[in-house]
Amino acid sequence: DKNHPEVKSLVGFARGKAIVVKDVDELKKVEVPLRKVGLVSQTTQLMENFSKVISEVLKREPLEFRVFNTICNDTKKRQESAAKLAKDSDVMIIVGGKISANTKRLFEICSGICGLSHHIETAAELKQEWFKNKELVGIASGASTPDWIINEIRKGIYIK
Repeated sequence: DKNHPEVKSLVGFARGKAIVVKDVDELKKVEVPLRKVGLVSQTTQLMENFSKVISEVLKREPLEFRVFNTICNDTKKRQESAAKLAKDSDVMIIVGGKISANTKRLFEICSGICGLSHHIETAAELKQEWFKNKELVGIASGASTPDWIINEIRKGIYIK
């Protein structure tokens, strides 16, 4: 996410020598030769996506290639758990900040599995029609979402 503060900081540190891509499709559009490459993952990135980017860089046969996997293990576990929950849920509620990379990634994962996924920040955003004729509602939250917000959301869900 080229607009994420973590990524902006790394780009600034690279003094204009950084190229930010979110996936293989964006990497394929990069036309400059990749001779000396340092590849750094955003901490919330999916390992599957990061691995595909690594493979694509290797196809270009760089002279030097260093990979820095900074994907957070706790984030990876949270993503895996949310995906598992989404498979079993009629509706998914993903709770956390709208600009949180961690929460946005959870929403991407869940909405790809459970089409009725909603990213909200507070219980005030809940819409009861989301739960009409539904049996199982899954709730996943970003790493920094406080428990009290999650509890308010749990209390605000009524299955009829």
